[in-house]
Formats: sequence, C-alpha cells, structure tokens
Amino acid sequence: MTSKRCKPFALLAALVAVAGTTLAEPPGRHPRGPAARLERSLGQLGLDDEQTTRVQAILDRARENRHAKRAELHAAFEQMHSLLDADTPDVTAIMHQADEIGSLQTEQHKAMLRTLLAVRAELTAEQRAQLRKMKPSKGPPPWRRGPPGTPCPDN
Repeated sequence: MTSKRCKPFALLAALVAVAGTTLAEPPGRHPRGPAARLERSLGQLGLDDEQTTRVQAILDRARENRHAKRAELHAAFEQMHSLLDADTPDVTAIMHQADEIGSLQTEQHKAMLRTLLAVRAELTAEQRAQLRKMKPSKGPPPWRRGPPGTPCPDN
C-alpha cells in the first residue's frame, strides 16, 4: 500500500525512469536511455499541438544545456586523469577535482529534474497517469526496499 506522501515521489520516479539521454543524442543515432523513453512515451500520450510545441521547446533547451555540461564534465575527468597520472600525485588537488566532478554531476542531475518537472507541468492529470503506467518495471525504488532477503512491499 503506497502512502499519499509517496505518490508525488512515485510520479517523479516514473518521470526520472523515462527521461535521460535522448536530450543529448545526435541525429542519426538510435536514441536510448531515460530521455529516449520519455520522448517515446510523450509521443504516445496524445499531446495537442500547443503542448507538443511547449514540451519540444523544453526538451530542446535541455539538450543544448546537456551538451555543454557533458563537455565540462568530460574536461573535468580529463583533468582528474592528468592529476592521477602524475609521478607524485597532489592529494589536495585530486580531492578538489573530485569535488568539482561531483558538483558537475549534481548540476546535471538537477537539470534533468528541472526538465522533468517542466515537462510534467505541461501534461494533464490523465496524461501524467498514462505516463506512470508506461514506466518500466524494475521493482521498488531503493528507498522502498528493505534489507536483503526481505520481500518487496506491495504497491
């Protein structure tokens, strides 16, 4: 039994589960990942023309921002590799770079959540319910799992 307080998180988890990499996939490649699932799912929701235009604008902005952040993250990892390859690694610099990488990853995650919430705001209650039903089933989210060997709670 799902409590009322968990339902908003379940919706967000559903959106997260169906959102992700299509926001950054170049043309000509078969899109995969959470964002590709989101876009495919949105295509099945029967969005009207106005909704489609607004949602596509949100996804386009997110794609552009994702490309920029991905490049920053790549450069940060390259810097980390350089620091780690040094004959006498500077622990302080390495730890600082680890913080920088973590910060960039957190920014990426927050940007994804902002995109999901913006898309969600464009959907009707019925469309949000349809989207939840399309969520791939992978069991309960980590925060709902018990200790190993414990049966999963019913939804």
